[in-house]
Amino acid sequence: MRTRRGSDGSVVLSLPWIETMALRSLPDRLRHLLADPGSNAAVIRRLFPRAHADEEEEAEYRRLVGDELLRRRQDSIDAIEEALAEGEAHRTHLDVTIPPERYELWLGFVNDMRLILGTELDIRDEDWERDLPPDDPRAPDIALFQFLGWLEHNLLEASGVPMPDLSPEDIHRKE
Repeated sequence: MRTRRGSDGSVVLSLPWIETMALRSLPDRLRHLLADPGSNAAVIRRLFPRAHADEEEEAEYRRLVGDELLRRRQDSIDAIEEALAEGEAHRTHLDVTIPPERYELWLGFVNDMRLILGTELDIRDEDWERDLPPDDPRAPDIALFQFLGWLEHNLLEASGVPMPDLSPEDIHRKE
């Protein structure tokens, strides 16, 4: 995959067909979770974490912004599907243009899918890959999780926003 910034502020992804097919499979997965939140309560809690410890405050928060949070995720599904459908097909890849006004929706979708997969795979720390057997039955979702992390990184780099050069030691260092 190659990522570049267009002169109009758009982000252009050149996705090999295997990555294109992987991305095309994801919107239905998120759409299903949003339509049937009871199908995976742990994932829904990760996608829509509590904002308040107090039950009444949380209920009021959900009443005020719950529909907007849901709509934003549905909009992200539409943004991904539309961009993939409108992409410029080549023999080996698909060029997908993400206009500036859709960039945050793409980034949100990729992040949501990483949250979903990370929760389903029970990933809790940065050492999660260390003890994976080579024939792990979760290999397809693990590969997808890794691809989405790489895509998220590339989207952030292509945005033009400077990215800090951090290592895990920097994040966990105590001042």
